[in-house]
Amino acid sequence: MSTRKIFAAIIAVAIVCSLNFCAAAKKTVAVMPLENVSGYNEQKVAEIMTEQLIAALYASGTYTQVERTQLGAVIREQGFQNIAVDPSKAVELGKLSGADYSILGKVTMAIVEPNLTAGLVSRIGGALGIGDISATAGQYIHKFKGRIAFEFRFVDNETGEIVLAKTVEGGKSGATVPDAFNNACKEAAENFLRELDSLNPFRARVAEVYGSDIYIDSGNGLRRGETLIVVREGAPIVVNGRVVGTRQTEVSKVTVVEVYADYAVCRAESRTSGIQRGDVVKRG
Repeated sequence: MSTRKIFAAIIAVAIVCSLNFCAAAKKTVAVMPLENVSGYNEQKVAEIMTEQLIAALYASGTYTQVERTQLGAVIREQGFQNIAVDPSKAVELGKLSGADYSILGKVTMAIVEPNLTAGLVSRIGGALGIGDISATAGQYIHKFKGRIAFEFRFVDNETGEIVLAKTVEGGKSGATVPDAFNNACKEAAENFLRELDSLNPFRARVAEVYGSDIYIDSGNGLRRGETLIVVREGAPIVVNGRVVGTRQTEVSKVTVVEVYADYAVCRAESRTSGIQRGDVVKRG
């Protein structure tokens, strides 16, 4: 076998091993059917919130999800009922579906109301005699504003422990009532991911800098699109004769664009960000 073929084979094996490592590192999550206790029944609020949670987890690249069809099959086979409000059944169901964690919860607030900004622009246009201002503004200012609150529990299926329990909210506008709901749920799902990030403190160092591309020496737990802070360590902080930390100066913010098993690629705000090899990268 030629040297070129041997080298190509080594690269191929390395890539496969890296992909397998990444897949093994991901935790599987079962998103349980949510309950709607908001009192708002015009839309299928709980279903929309569930769909946005699944989409956000998938896009994060950090977790894998139990397919809804698979989860539904387990629900039917086991005859589960009211799993949205019964944590013990949710944990049992999560185990049966092969998930490491379960997400269960309920929508506690769901509101869609006229967007006051759109109404104000319309009134100003009428007062000034500008007939087409409402139509023009409608392209940029949506008529409806959606707000949603989602109370969740993130449960370890192995131990039954509630790892995280919080309420997250989302508020966004939309051209229609369904659009406003979807956008609000999407924001709430993104805020939920940020809460999960808090469970995994992240710290890495800059390995290489190529223009605005920043290579850092860890990708563990990161997700594409996440914003990180780059800081430069300075003089040590001494308290009672003991070093308790170092002074840190923020250099720049970077966005995660690629995540691998043992490194990640970030994009700096500009090519002249001032980031240097050895700088610390962490979550804000």
